[in-house]
Amino acid sequence: MIGILAIAGQVFAPDFARQGLDLIDSFFIYILIAQFTHLGWVHLSLNLAGLAIVAWGFSNQRSQREWLWVQLLSLVWLAFYLSQIEPVQWYCGLSGALHFQFTACLLLALHRTPSKPALGWPLWVLAAGLIAKLILEWNSGHTTDALVGGPIAFEAHRGGALGGLLFGLAIIFRSWWLEQNPPS
Repeated sequence: MIGILAIAGQVFAPDFARQGLDLIDSFFIYILIAQFTHLGWVHLSLNLAGLAIVAWGFSNQRSQREWLWVQLLSLVWLAFYLSQIEPVQWYCGLSGALHFQFTACLLLALHRTPSKPALGWPLWVLAAGLIAKLILEWNSGHTTDALVGGPIAFEAHRGGALGGLLFGLAIIFRSWWLEQNPPS
């Protein structure tokens, strides 16, 4: 559903990210909507590829219900984060929500994978890669902006990863708590 809305945003409102602030008074609502708009087709394609990787790559490590919550909360959390915690001037794209989704699903996969090194090592490589990427972005500045045709909101990546971490830990804690306190 998110991918379809992103394609519709690119087709029907390609300039919303830059002009939306003139139309909407609430920055939270602006960011919520702007996540479905992109800087162009390359930016949209990169985000759709990321969405497909997260959706397919972790599909056997989460339930459909968890995936629905991950998707919904990633969008709402990012709008909250970028409007209240680490404000930005403007925003577009799904990269922050994708960082949330990737982090939450990665935590669930790490928690649910048996402790056999042969099964879990690829997940630890992904976790190390995510941490390295976020550290590099924090220190490198906007050297990759030209790839997508505009400034990359690294704040969204950090916020998304933080939200995914919090949500993933909440799901893990909930499952642990339910194991300790089964419903009667």
